Amino acid sequence: MTARPIAEQCARAILAIFLAHYGLRPGEVLPRNSFLTLWPQRGYRPREFNAGLQFALDSGWLELPPGGKSYRLTKSGFTDG
Repeated sequence: MTARPIAEQCARAILAIFLAHYGLRPGEVLPRNSFLTLWPQRGYRPREFNAGLQFALDSGWLELPPGGKSYRLTKSGFTDG
């Protein structure tokens, strides 16, 4: 059985999508649906996205703008990513 990634690893994978794939900067926003194709292509499951997202939000790496359908990269997320 393959070990599944922990929440922090998933959060860092989310940051990698913001930074390496899309090249975003602090304050820029990415819609949730931007992850629908990339996340499983990287070998992750939906529940791992949710765990990683919560870790990233709790760590201050991402913010949830009004509407709840996108995520904003913070300066901390940019630096730690």
